[in-house]
Amino acid sequence: MNFNDLPTQQKEQLHNTFIKNANSVGGVNAFLKMIEDIKTSKPKALLNKTAIFHYSSGRLLWEKSIFKDTLTILQSAMIKEEKSGDMIAGLDPKEYKSTMNMMRVLKPIKITIVPKDEACEGFEFMILDTTQEKKTKVTLDFKIIFFYNIDFAKSILNYKV
Repeated sequence: MNFNDLPTQQKEQLHNTFIKNANSVGGVNAFLKMIEDIKTSKPKALLNKTAIFHYSSGRLLWEKSIFKDTLTILQSAMIKEEKSGDMIAGLDPKEYKSTMNMMRVLKPIKITIVPKDEACEGFEFMILDTTQEKKTKVTLDFKIIFFYNIDFAKSILNYKV
């Protein structure tokens, strides 16, 4: 996904949301440092068995452990969603079953970001957006923080409304 290809209204909405999120963890630099820490962690931050990931100025919490196979299925579903607009359309029965199981596992998981600075309140977001029936999508917050290039987040934060 390219930020410049998005409609103006969506750019403004993303900018406002991410500026609010950045301010809730201590500012733009703290937010970008958090994303860099998440991306450079080995193994991936979400694979932590305790469902807690500590970064330089805070921590991420989620309800239950995510296993590598679930994360792999999520990544392939995200790629399919980017290309065709739907995660499950046109899948063979075996892939459909594994994708549906992944969606059942990840649907209730909410990721909470808690900064060390007690003056900052942090924020939370879901992995999957299930607001539309039969149209489950991966939330853009999750994609940007965990999978997209850091330059995408910088473009959002530097956008002039």
